[in-house]
Amino acid sequence: MATVRFSQELKDAILKNAKAVFDKQIHIAQESRPSNDWADKIYNTLFGEHIPALNAVPQDFLYMVDKIEVDKVGDINCGLQFTLPSKRAWVREFSESEYAKRNSSYGNGIALKNHLAWGELFAEVKAWKDRIAEAQRKRDEFVAAVDKVINAHATLAPALKMWQPLWDLVPETYKDRHREVVERTKKDVAVDVDLQSLTATVVAHKLTR
Repeated sequence: MATVRFSQELKDAILKNAKAVFDKQIHIAQESRPSNDWADKIYNTLFGEHIPALNAVPQDFLYMVDKIEVDKVGDINCGLQFTLPSKRAWVREFSESEYAKRNSSYGNGIALKNHLAWGELFAEVKAWKDRIAEAQRKRDEFVAAVDKVINAHATLAPALKMWQPLWDLVPETYKDRHREVVERTKKDVAVDVDLQSLTATVVAHKLTR
């Protein structure tokens, strides 16, 4: 096999592949966000008794939305969108209440306050964020360990001997190089002596000791 050295390019490629091992786990964690059922609950809690009045006003007078953008729940940044079953009336200037406030002067994102009404949602958001963080922690721990393995060696072969699964993280081009058979030819060295005579002398010495 050919000698494949750990260039920076190879190291970066291996670590990139190591990181990708956890892509599915992180995606699953990200997709396990709180249910969209919260859309109605949030809307009804925010506007409550004012909903009949909002529905009675011509839609042109109000801002109609089909989703609620929640930037924060309590002290947790989440950036979640909850899609409503149908378009609902929304105030053009969202006023702060005991339940929520506008998160910034840009966009329609709101921050739900630390209120008992959001206790269950807060717990769901925290558990969701924790799942993502745990998947990312495992990924980072794995990548760091792979980094130690490859940096402990100058070439690929001894690293594979230490940890065979490293092969799955090596790019195909480098695998091909590793598989190459290198014919090592021995260089004939000429010495101006009679080797047979030397051998005979050594043998004779052994016999006469």
